[in-house]
Amino acid sequence: MFDDSAYRDKPGFIYLIHAVGTDRYKIGLTTRSVEARFAELNSSQSPFSLELIDWFETDDVTEDEKYFHEKYSAYRVHGEWFSFDKRTLSKVRREYQDDVGFSLPKLPMMTLPALSKLPTISRNNIALAMAGVGALWLIVVMSGCQQPSKGLPDVPDPPPPQKSQLV
Repeated sequence: MFDDSAYRDKPGFIYLIHAVGTDRYKIGLTTRSVEARFAELNSSQSPFSLELIDWFETDDVTEDEKYFHEKYSAYRVHGEWFSFDKRTLSKVRREYQDDVGFSLPKLPMMTLPALSKLPTISRNNIALAMAGVGALWLIVVMSGCQQPSKGLPDVPDPPPPQKSQLV
């Protein structure tokens, strides 16, 4: 078994990697960059090509990895490798995208019909919303469109100057 004592109480990343062409997924941790860990795994530690599916940052890598390993232990095939069907993979990915930090106390799962119809809040959705607001702001500024301030009447443009007549 992996000795995680060197990683206890440390910030880092929990990642989800897929062995291409299989139903196998690795749930792992790293205190380095996800890209560095992924490159290491993809270069020498797997007989399959690997693809990085998702990751999230956390304040306690060992607790969050332990949470996933315990929650999905029925799907474990070897060490940190799990066999997920499409439905289970979707559940795992939803948790990664929630990005809420799993070292907090767990609350019971609640289902509210009205809330289930709301879109999932994820890094991508937040980034998309921020980009939309920024683009709208840029359009307003670049077009010079500004609402006249309240309390000031609109002043008509002055008439064009009259042409002088030749004598």
